[in-house]
Amino acid sequence: MSNSPLKAVRAEPHGIRSRLPQTPLAFGDGHPTQPLRTDVKFPILGFLMESAMTGYDLKRRFQDPVGFFYRVSDGSLYPALKKLAHDGLVTMRAESNGRRTRKVYAITPKGRERFLLLLREPAAPLYVYDEAQVKIYFGNYDPQAALAHMKRMRQFDIVSAAELRQLALEMQGSPENRYRRIVVELGRVITEAKAALMARLETSLARELASPRRMRTGGKTRKAAAGKINHRQGRA
Repeated sequence: MSNSPLKAVRAEPHGIRSRLPQTPLAFGDGHPTQPLRTDVKFPILGFLMESAMTGYDLKRRFQDPVGFFYRVSDGSLYPALKKLAHDGLVTMRAESNGRRTRKVYAITPKGRERFLLLLREPAAPLYVYDEAQVKIYFGNYDPQAALAHMKRMRQFDIVSAAELRQLALEMQGSPENRYRRIVVELGRVITEAKAALMARLETSLARELASPRRMRTGGKTRKAAAGKINHRQGRA
């Protein structure tokens, strides 16, 4: 019986994920043994560290460049603001602008203290939730659909990399953007590499799918050759 780790992983009902370490991870003195996943309240506090904002202002700040690596919906933004206000981490005041009234949120000293505490905590490990990759994984049931998903992923990454490249150029020369450029450049390099790799994989798969007859013929030829060998051995 084989002791191959790969076979052991395939045999498990939850696959590779079940092989991940389940014990707490150590992150050094003064840090918790296991990092907590950062929810939307942390970046909200981070944006409010700069200035007071409305909910609309915060939605725009979540688009670029944060939107490239962290997405938020209205359904999570406004409940988070309500929870932050309830906990005394932000304040909310109503401002009238003609007939319209808008809510303006500002961070409190307690909120600043909480933000800095969260900022120093280790981040949770990265797990990618990519629907397209899941569909490509099951592409053997519809190879053309898998190819289509690969093409869309590649095109999306090409566009994203171009936008990140332009954003990095716009951020040059601003001291406050020094750390944000690190994240933007990281995203650019990753998306460019993904697009290049996907192009190669897409070409390779398309070439294989374009010659199914050759693959079937090769299989029949090998089977026929094996039959002849067995027949000769029987006669001998």
